[in-house]
Amino acid sequence: MSTQTGPVFLDQLFTFLSAEKVDELAKETGFINRKRKITASDFLLLLFQVHGNLIDPSLQELSAKLVTEQEIDVSRAALDKKFTPNAVEFLRRLVDELFHSQPDLQLVRHVLGENWPFTSLRLLDATQAKVPEHLKLRAKKTHQSSVKIQYEFDYLTGQFTFFNVGPSKANDVASGERRIPFLHEKELCVQDLGYFSYKLLEKIQQQNCFFISRFRSDAYLAYENPSPRYHNDGRVVENSLYQKINVVELCRNVPIGEMVEVEGIHFGYWAHFPARCILSGLNTEQKQHRLAHIHRRATKSGKKPKQLVQDLAGLTGYMTNLPESISARQVVALYRLRWQIELSFKALKSFLDLDHFKLVKQERWLCHLFGTFLIFLISQLIAYHFRNTIWEQEEKEISEMVAVRSIACQVLPKLYATFRQKKKTLQVYAPMITRLLLKTARKPNSIKGTALKHLQFA
Repeated sequence: MSTQTGPVFLDQLFTFLSAEKVDELAKETGFINRKRKITASDFLLLLFQVHGNLIDPSLQELSAKLVTEQEIDVSRAALDKKFTPNAVEFLRRLVDELFHSQPDLQLVRHVLGENWPFTSLRLLDATQAKVPEHLKLRAKKTHQSSVKIQYEFDYLTGQFTFFNVGPSKANDVASGERRIPFLHEKELCVQDLGYFSYKLLEKIQQQNCFFISRFRSDAYLAYENPSPRYHNDGRVVENSLYQKINVVELCRNVPIGEMVEVEGIHFGYWAHFPARCILSGLNTEQKQHRLAHIHRRATKSGKKPKQLVQDLAGLTGYMTNLPESISARQVVALYRLRWQIELSFKALKSFLDLDHFKLVKQERWLCHLFGTFLIFLISQLIAYHFRNTIWEQEEKEISEMVAVRSIACQVLPKLYATFRQKKKTLQVYAPMITRLLLKTARKPNSIKGTALKHLQFA
């Protein structure tokens, strides 16, 4: 791989933040209507300097940072007035601009995915930024409320493929359907039980894409009946076309720690959705952990858990439309990569303070959410780009979560400040970023293997 790939990528990435584009967008959204002390680029530089966190620093601290870092003297009241619905829309539109600029970037795809039947590995999940219970009453006065963030990205490149901020009670399945128009042929969608819907999976398949999903313990599994019944007039009896499978009985035949693929399965009483069915037997500890989780959820909801759900606590079922060239064990290994999006949310909350809450006006709260996510998305693109380059050149694996934190907190402010000055190319930072990320790199030789090691299907 050319050593110039990184530098070219960095310069390309920041083009959507050029002063001309940012100023034009600020005028379109009404964020900046006329010449002010703080320009749109000044506001963005402040955002990068605080890593998107506009909640924890007080207005006094933010205005002091403007004075010391940019020599812009603005009062706390004037700064507070910058947090408007227009400012929220400005940051939201910047996220959209980044989304639409990604296809023009020279993204490096992980070399381990070159021979797979799918072109990308899209991981989807949701997280919440919550108002603490003890502040909910007081937050009504500031109009702040909990939100749910739907997020999907390609694990092979770090490119984000779907992003939406909505009400905290937004339905995951409905949100999952909103990303269908953005699918491209032969992409692989990996999603958890919150998005389990035959209709949604069918729509993914209609886009000529692949999916891997767990299915619910009480899911209806059946196989085509070779001897259906017929009416006297020769018409087939509809409810005899498929014969239900006793999943509890089937579970007893799955050895602990083993994976069994059951052929010819159709899912859903009404859907009769054909897909590969893979069953994985859990060990005793895993089963007890799942039973405890089932009873905790039952306690919260006040409903007694179904006996069927408890009987199947020792089994995990997966369904997929991947070709049989991908073995059952490989399908499960691919699904387990879904955990990587949980690590992304951990980076967002633990390192970038997305879920920090303070009683402020709603617009500042929303600017904090969109601003933090913008910083995270840029950091993730850079982190995954250099991760793939380091793997290919040195066969070392970096921690994506640590890389995102390091880039967001230590590198991005310098990159954006340099980009604004237009005095030199961002390529001068590529060696420094590589050295920084290599400090936590390791050979993927652990006994259990790392996430990237699993992708080799060794």
